[in-house]
Amino acid sequence: MLNIFKDGMDNLITNLKKGNIKLEIANLLTFSRLFSPFIIIPLVALNKNVAFIIMIVIFSLTDTFDGYFARKYKAITPFGEYLDAFVDKIYTGSLLFPIVLFPWIDNYLLIYVWIILLLELSISILNIYLFQNKLNPHTIFLGKIKTVILFTTIGVIYLKKFVNFSSIIILIILTFLLLLDIITLMLYFNKIKKTNES
Repeated sequence: MLNIFKDGMDNLITNLKKGNIKLEIANLLTFSRLFSPFIIIPLVALNKNVAFIIMIVIFSLTDTFDGYFARKYKAITPFGEYLDAFVDKIYTGSLLFPIVLFPWIDNYLLIYVWIILLLELSISILNIYLFQNKLNPHTIFLGKIKTVILFTTIGVIYLKKFVNFSSIIILIILTFLLLLDIITLMLYFNKIKKTNES
């Protein structure tokens, strides 16, 4: 995996030097989300809600358009895919950490968020392991469902910051997300077990 990143970075620098910017638009958009923790966490800490919402929209757009430009310019590469997966975890963490650092939800819900943070970290570590061993880490449809539920959960928790509604709603979706995280981990471990047995 390190070779893929090294080669990808070399290609990115070479393309930029040669002026082939369109081939790297997708990767540059993906890279921009690496700055999300340094922007989002301070904005939440300082209660800069309008700026926070604007930045979330901007980062979400980069997540949407990096794939679009990669397909448009036929610039889909293993480096881009791995980079996108890695940066998405950073971005997710930048949204989850303010919830536990500057809590505005009930303590019992915070326990759920901490557990989900640890599970997401575990999934990331397993992703790296599977990449390094040239295994396909994607959980396909389940992974996409989990991502949608994860960002829905985060969105609802942040909505609670501005609108007063029952915490039961958050509890239900956190429980569902927790189950999906556990199932994802089990699928990854099962894939590793089958590979070791073969």
